[in-house]
Amino acid sequence: MKKEILTALSAAAVLMLTGCGNGEGQKTRMEVSAEAPKTHTEPAAEAAPAPVKAVAEQARQEAHKAVETIEKKVQKAVDDAKQEASKAVESAKEAAPKADGAALFTKCAGCHGAKGEKHALGKSNIIAGQSKADLVKKIKGYQDGSYGGAMKGLMVSQVKGLNDAQIEALADYISKL
Repeated sequence: MKKEILTALSAAAVLMLTGCGNGEGQKTRMEVSAEAPKTHTEPAAEAAPAPVKAVAEQARQEAHKAVETIEKKVQKAVDDAKQEASKAVESAKEAAPKADGAALFTKCAGCHGAKGEKHALGKSNIIAGQSKADLVKKIKGYQDGSYGGAMKGLMVSQVKGLNDAQIEALADYISKL
């Protein structure tokens, strides 16, 4: 009896993996029992009774439907997560305080003058009147170490904490002095 069950299970497994099925009609338990192979030398797919094949086919179809259902649910979850992330980014942008160039410039005014009209510590160029694009480039250059002369070390420490929005606001303010 154990051999028969093992053979039937093997046949079901083979059918599930290969998707085979010959469309034979259903047989009674007695017919299945009489036809069950007596040895393991018979190939499992050929030895499987029709009810086992039918059950295996049904299981394969149900598994396929389950996978499709899971895939749809996962895709929906991914789409929902993307949408929520986009909303969160937009909310964060709206909630973030606007960078105030004038407030940021108070730190600069000590060396460059209230209107950016001084040569800082007698060594730098006057920053008033420079274009916004040039000022952004210079500030970012100080941050990454690719720009600066004698006062480079001092300027690096002054601008290292500025983010892009603050740099834009500061450069815009200075360019209008």
